[in-house]
Amino acid sequence: MNSLKRLMIGALSALLGLVLVETSRAQTPAPITPSESKIEYTGELSGWLLSQGQTKWKNGVSQLTYKDNSTNIAELTAQATFLKQWFARINGGYGTIGSGNLIDNDYTGPNGALESSTNSNLKGTSVWYINTDAGYKFLVLPDRRGSAGVFTGFQYWRQEYQAIGAVQTVCNPAPVNPLCNPAFNGRDLAAGQSAITNKTQWASWRLGVEGDYRFTRKFAVEGRLAFLPVSYLSNDDIHHLRQTAGPSLPALQQDPSFRMTGWGFGTDVEVGANYMIAPRLFLDLGYRFWWNYVSGGTFTAYPVGAPSSSSNLNSFQSYRYGLTLGLRYAF
Repeated sequence: MNSLKRLMIGALSALLGLVLVETSRAQTPAPITPSESKIEYTGELSGWLLSQGQTKWKNGVSQLTYKDNSTNIAELTAQATFLKQWFARINGGYGTIGSGNLIDNDYTGPNGALESSTNSNLKGTSVWYINTDAGYKFLVLPDRRGSAGVFTGFQYWRQEYQAIGAVQTVCNPAPVNPLCNPAFNGRDLAAGQSAITNKTQWASWRLGVEGDYRFTRKFAVEGRLAFLPVSYLSNDDIHHLRQTAGPSLPALQQDPSFRMTGWGFGTDVEVGANYMIAPRLFLDLGYRFWWNYVSGGTFTAYPVGAPSSSSNLNSFQSYRYGLTLGLRYAF
């Protein structure tokens, strides 16, 4: 977290410096020579730097929170603009999960007291996504000084976490069928072992607005806001330490142990600035936040040697945020 804060402060300071320099050079930007082609293309290689992510779900008796730090994501974007106003865009990203932790809380019942809690380290694995959008610029200022547009599209977002070990941090055992032993507090009950694998998938419809404004020939700001009115969740948890039955818990299947599904909504926010470092070559710097949420769904458990059982999924959410940095070329 401190690394991200330092990076954000440094990036914002550099951005402010560029703004001051460019605005002092010219109050009115020189016009950009338009392309003669009816179709214009741009391509970008970028990265989501030191991003922070979290996935959290809760049912009647359990709450699991996966949180990762310093996850870098490489991203490619391509866009085609037709007749100066219609556009189509596709982008995708992939990264390996950085450090983080899983907090696994169990309760005595719905709205009951905390009975046990463990903390595990996250050692992987990955996050990847793809966005496809099509839109229309309903406002284009003279000399390409700025534009505003709307778009619609699809997003697929997948994250997978691998949790290692299980350090018991809290134990308030219930009088009947206790889940834990207070004598084990502070002890890693599964040192070096895979405890839980979590795989979250979101498929969402995007509706959004976006715009840009050029202060000088070289410097511009931009923003994009997408609302996800329909977002489908599919989440699988594999609990590796429950392959055999315990004193009070049944053994669980391993593909998966639990499955969560539901319909929800979300939002994607991006703001940034760009600087032309050479003809048709731009340096982009920004900040991005994604959030998806389900307020109710289905939680299905898969025990060994018994039928699956379903109950209510109280809530499920995933979010990710961080700085973005990229090089963009206009063909």
